[in-house]
Amino acid sequence: MMKKQTRGGRINRINPQIHQIISQELLRSSNPNLNKATVTHVATSPDLKRCTIYVSSLENAKGTLSNALDKNRVKIQKELGRQLTTKFIPKIQFEIDTSFENADKLNELIYKANEK
Repeated sequence: MMKKQTRGGRINRINPQIHQIISQELLRSSNPNLNKATVTHVATSPDLKRCTIYVSSLENAKGTLSNALDKNRVKIQKELGRQLTTKFIPKIQFEIDTSFENADKLNELIYKANEK
């Protein structure tokens, strides 16, 4: 009887690689919006076909960051394909990570609640 594999042995090795490659590409970019962006999380599907990259920026220009990511997606995808040594190169998509904004809003609400 074989043990059921716990989720993500291979994924847990690949996600940090993808995170590093994408982070380096954002820093190297000539677009200032991408230079200031940070990769917060990488989620790759178990079959390595798709990869969602969560990106955040301290500047609250979600629209411009989203546009810049869309315009540079193919270039970043090519670089990922060049550096990643897996059989399949996941198709990347970007999501804007709003968890920092949500944390700020929560802190503000807690502060207001404690004032009363």
